[in-house]
Amino acid sequence: MKYCKKCGVLYTTDVCPKCGVAVPDDLETASPADPGTVRKQWIALAAAIPAAILLIMGVLYLLKTIQ
Repeated sequence: MKYCKKCGVLYTTDVCPKCGVAVPDDLETASPADPGTVRKQWIALAAAIPAAILLIMGVLYLLKTIQ
């Protein structure tokens, strides 16, 4: 489905049924992402989420011990 950036309507035709704006053809085709980059991003995400949780737990522990 396409999304009209002007009025916010989801549609399946070539032209938005609400405002009549046609979508340029170059925006519809996207090139596939590089597999190496995607793998690096997933590894960074898998490391960052536990690190953020540990950081929050460490701050909470420090606040608890200070009181």
